[in-house]
Amino acid sequence: MPQFHETHRYAYPVATTGSTGAWLGETGMTVCEFHGDAALAFLTQTGGADDVVYLKPCCDVEWARHATPAGRNTISALAFNPITKRIWCGYSIDDRTIVSAFEVGTGVETFALDLAATSNSYGGTGLATNGMVFARGSFETIELFTMNGNKLGERTYPGRNVEGITASPWSWTFVDSNAGEIVIINPFGVEIATVPGVGSAGGMGAIAFDTYSDPDFMPQLYDGTNCNLGDPGTLFHYDTDWSPQPLLQRHRLYVANTIDQIIYAGYLTA
Repeated sequence: MPQFHETHRYAYPVATTGSTGAWLGETGMTVCEFHGDAALAFLTQTGGADDVVYLKPCCDVEWARHATPAGRNTISALAFNPITKRIWCGYSIDDRTIVSAFEVGTGVETFALDLAATSNSYGGTGLATNGMVFARGSFETIELFTMNGNKLGERTYPGRNVEGITASPWSWTFVDSNAGEIVIINPFGVEIATVPGVGSAGGMGAIAFDTYSDPDFMPQLYDGTNCNLGDPGTLFHYDTDWSPQPLLQRHRLYVANTIDQIIYAGYLTA
């Protein structure tokens, strides 16, 4: 069975109570393009207006932050659209039928789409897009839509609780807080692999796959202070084979655990 192999971690850049459930502590996370570089965009709900924080993906360094769009206080999911270079948002409780987007680095809202006519009104605690379609889900269900909101289908996963979704190569990946698992599904929603979760039981709230960075130039580890490459032959250089070997190819996953107040970075092993 594949396992999650941790490479580094971050403390939550915005502290919450560590509580789960209801909407307090709902967390969104995605890898986006920020001024030409990869960045990990992070948001967690605090009970009022929230900040989006941009972190260096290789070490615990904050680049920037900004407030969410005015009136958008229950964002529960973030998903970077690689075509438009915007961050899409899913919502819980208020605006639960809405999907919206804002500019990276500014938080200026660029559009909002109401799915009330096509969705089953599940909240958007999980949201992911590859720029061609988007997946949205919560509780036991994930729905798939065209980018203008036409519903393509849905799939139910009995007993699961979808807390976060991310686009991954030729697949989607979500976290199930009930079973404490990372679940990989194919483009048709069929489960193809499960992986034991990360951190405290019941705490996984978001997941982000780095589809922006070139895996051929991704070392297993980075210098923890400056995010620099190391010498050839060390795990800090991309020419060095990873150990243990990654599943299929080099990749990086980020999993946010609200109970721990930790973002775990790593990859799935073969």
